[in-house]
Amino acid sequence: MDNQNIMQIKLNEAKGKVNLFAMDYDGTLADGEKYQKDDAISIIRQILAKGKTPAFMTARAATAVKTFVPPLEEFYRNNPESVAAYIGGGNGTVLYKIDAKGVERIYNHGLALDEIKSIVAKWENYATEHLLVNELSEKGLTTFKKFYADTWENLISDEVLNIGRPFEGRIFTEEAKVTFVFPKDVNQHQKIVDDIQNLIREKFSVAAGDKDFCHITKRLNEDSKMVAVKTILKELGLEENQVVTFGDMPHGNDKGLLSFPYSFTNYVSASSNVPPFVLPGAETDPVGSVHKAIHFLIA
Repeated sequence: MDNQNIMQIKLNEAKGKVNLFAMDYDGTLADGEKYQKDDAISIIRQILAKGKTPAFMTARAATAVKTFVPPLEEFYRNNPESVAAYIGGGNGTVLYKIDAKGVERIYNHGLALDEIKSIVAKWENYATEHLLVNELSEKGLTTFKKFYADTWENLISDEVLNIGRPFEGRIFTEEAKVTFVFPKDVNQHQKIVDDIQNLIREKFSVAAGDKDFCHITKRLNEDSKMVAVKTILKELGLEENQVVTFGDMPHGNDKGLLSFPYSFTNYVSASSNVPPFVLPGAETDPVGSVHKAIHFLIA
């Protein structure tokens, strides 16, 4: 049986069972170009309209709250009886539940102030030699410069922000995670991940988020996105075969997210014989392939 047939069989199986949709955001639901935030929010509203539970499982932390909470609050003002939605920010290190009652933080496995300082100090020593400013992703630098120019009241303390502020966009510090900008040369990325992991040791986890950013979070007993999904499943009284998951980084920060029986990816180099199964159309329209699969599952 070929890979596409296997994938379609798995989508058909999931269609009759799924009650929870757990989805990465950047590169999965939106790409900042053809598919914007409004397209992703539209998908979430459609899932909610079917009485299913959506969950963002994203590397974004404070930015996830800032981005997703306002449109979700608007949805619940108009649909107060709807089931809840969830945000697993910082790759699942912080989990929020959102419904008509407001926003509730389920847990926080974020970093302490001294841990952030220690991570940044070790990154700085490494970056001085290996992460030269003129070689870094321009998108990454621009994004973080904008972040530091923004306001984060009640989301990130000035004490935490000021740890990363002097580095002019090369690194961004928040309680959920520390994120630094990758070089433009993607061939260097895995070595950098390994090097930083060796520097900060087993207490923390280092994972590529995409071609521009690398995330450092507190290491949990299991992958942090997996922990978030399992927490939601337990709260809803669901089994692992009742969640469908989507992500674009099966070898990066979506590895745990894409380990469930019905896990699908738009990363075309992944094997389709076992989860995650590669979606049709992923090569030509990666994010569109995810939207199409979700529409099939909720039709």
